[in-house]
Amino acid sequence: MKNYIKAYWKTLLFFAVIGFIGGFFTGIYAWEDFPENTKQQYLEQINAGGLGQFPADIIVGISTAIQTAVVYGIVLGAIGIWLGKKTGLWKDEKNITKKPLAASLVVAVVGGLALILTDVLFFGNHSEAVMNTYVEKPTIPYLLATVTYGAIIEEVMIRLFFMSLIAFVLHKLFGKKHDKPTVAILIVANVFAAILFAAGHLPGTAQTIGLTPIIIFRCFLMNGGFGLLFGWLYRKYGLRYAMIAHGGCHIVSKLIWILFI
Repeated sequence: MKNYIKAYWKTLLFFAVIGFIGGFFTGIYAWEDFPENTKQQYLEQINAGGLGQFPADIIVGISTAIQTAVVYGIVLGAIGIWLGKKTGLWKDEKNITKKPLAASLVVAVVGGLALILTDVLFFGNHSEAVMNTYVEKPTIPYLLATVTYGAIIEEVMIRLFFMSLIAFVLHKLFGKKHDKPTVAILIVANVFAAILFAAGHLPGTAQTIGLTPIIIFRCFLMNGGFGLLFGWLYRKYGLRYAMIAHGGCHIVSKLIWILFI
């Protein structure tokens, strides 16, 4: 593992820096949406810790930033690279190439449009709570969180670490005859990672919209569906292209939200 950290320290530093930035703005954004009773509990803890003179959202942001940078960016990043090398999922490509970039941009544009249009044309007709989320325009912390934490750190956690881990375990259990996991194993790993990716959005969805059968279906359809595409890009071309597609989906969808809804 030390050799991997030494060889990929620049990549891990990138994960850590983006993780700190993304974690900070995610913490601030999360604070904005905390219920009042949850905010009160945090304020009591902050006062008990002797930090009552500082803004609560900044403290939550810094706490989230440190956890994201260290645990998700460095620890899961390093383990994920090791697992990715073992499974053949990690690509050492140094330059962005046209074909993978084009595939990522197509996923980004289609995904960004789909995220908005499915709400406007379908889910919003079945749940008023869905359309209520579009009443207020996205805040700056929210936008920054989506293109840092959402696009980079979620891909480190879900694709680089978890998908690689599942592929590694399945290969050890069922693919010992081969040096690397088979395509079938990588596809199964992608499905598991996409399901986890979708499930990971349920707590936030429950807090902002509430969970009903149609909302749960929406969560797994959209997040799970695009999670499969991000996983395909990771398997086919490398992690950077999954990150580009993921970030692009957020950018396109938020631009449509800001300009047209």
